Amino acid sequence: MIRAGRRLQAALATWPDTSGWKRIARELLWGLPLIGLLAFATGLARFDPMPFGTSWLGFFFGLMLVPALGEELLFRALIVPPPERPFPPWQAALAVGVFFLWHPFQALTFGPPWSAIFLDPRFLAIVAVLGALLVRIYRASGSIWPCVLIHWSVVAAWKLLFAGPIG
Repeated sequence: MIRAGRRLQAALATWPDTSGWKRIARELLWGLPLIGLLAFATGLARFDPMPFGTSWLGFFFGLMLVPALGEELLFRALIVPPPERPFPPWQAALAVGVFFLWHPFQALTFGPPWSAIFLDPRFLAIVAVLGALLVRIYRASGSIWPCVLIHWSVVAAWKLLFAGPIG
C-alpha cells in the first residue's frame, strides 16, 4: 500500500522535461492519427458538435476527473512502472489488456446508458490503441499529466465534437 502511494505521488509530482515532451510528440504522431482513422472509418465518430453552453462546459470539465484522471492513476500510475524500472513486453501487454477489459467490465456491471458502445469491437479496438499509446507516453515521460491531458482530449473531442454518446 505504501509503495502504491509512492508511485501515485511520483507520477503526480513529475512533469516531463524537454526530451520527455519530444518523446511524447513522437508517440502522438502514430497514436492520434490511428485513433482518428479507426473512429471515422468505423463510423464511431462524425463531426456533430454538441451546442456550446453550461452542459458542454460541465461535460468538458467533468471528463477531466472521470475518465481521464481516475483511469490514468489506476491504469498507468499504479500498473505501469516508472521509466527507470524494467518493463518487459508481456507486462506492457498486460497493462493494455487490463485497461481494455475495464471498459466491458463497466458496461456489464454498472450498466451506464452508453454500455452498448463499451461492448462494441470497433470501440474496443480504439481503446486498445489508446491504452498502448498512453502506456508508451507514461514510460516516455514518467508523468501522469500528459496521459491525463491526452485521455481527456480524446474523450472530450469524441463526446463534444464527434457525436460520442453522452450519458
